[in-house]
Amino acid sequence: MKIPMLIWLAAVASAAPARAQQTEVAPATPFEQRLIELSQWLAEYEAWERWFELWGNRVARNFDDQPLWERMKRPQPPVWLSADCQAALMPEGPLASACAILRHWDEHPLLIVQRRDSLVGASAKPEEPVSNSRFFRRVHLTGAWLEARYPARSAYGIVGLQIGVFETGRFTLPAVGVMVVMVPDGDGGHAWKPATTLGFGYRICDFVPPVTRMQASLHVNVARTRLHGGPDARILPGTATINFVGLSVSAKRRR
Repeated sequence: MKIPMLIWLAAVASAAPARAQQTEVAPATPFEQRLIELSQWLAEYEAWERWFELWGNRVARNFDDQPLWERMKRPQPPVWLSADCQAALMPEGPLASACAILRHWDEHPLLIVQRRDSLVGASAKPEEPVSNSRFFRRVHLTGAWLEARYPARSAYGIVGLQIGVFETGRFTLPAVGVMVVMVPDGDGGHAWKPATTLGFGYRICDFVPPVTRMQASLHVNVARTRLHGGPDARILPGTATINFVGLSVSAKRRR
């Protein structure tokens, strides 16, 4: 009875390594190994392409807006890829994508940047009128001008129009325009004179007019105003220019 039991245990022990050998994973074939390597390279290249499309010819920055001088490197293709692309007449699947990248390897970074710029340009086409609106934001409707001295003479700037040549912060430098000025005529009445203005403005606040419902800005302006329409000593003796201070309204510009 003991001898058959020993034989049975020996048979079980010898069968265990055989089953362990059967459950071992067979090594990948060269074709499967290349397919895995190709898939990994394509994934890395796609990640690099997304990065390069965003930062290709720009300075990459971190969350603190500090420049990152270490740029992402383009992953190199597998050493065997060129030969396989030449051997394959009509590559398919991942190999076709990899061979397309390899064919345009030298100019591919430039193509990525051009593609990005073309997409940005296409998305900006509907906003072409914005360039015109930027100009109109520089146009100011002026009024309520008083002479910038004390005591002031009875000269008033009634209404005018001016353009801000350059805007920085709250300042408009310079502001040039035209205005209709009411001045004393020397006989107890007033005369209307055209005038040109040159000065600067300062934005006081932004507001929404009750009628237009569009955002606007209120400015205070100081301008050197030159009267036109012929000299008249009875109107403003000794000078044809007046320093005015007044208000203006413009469309709110983007900041």
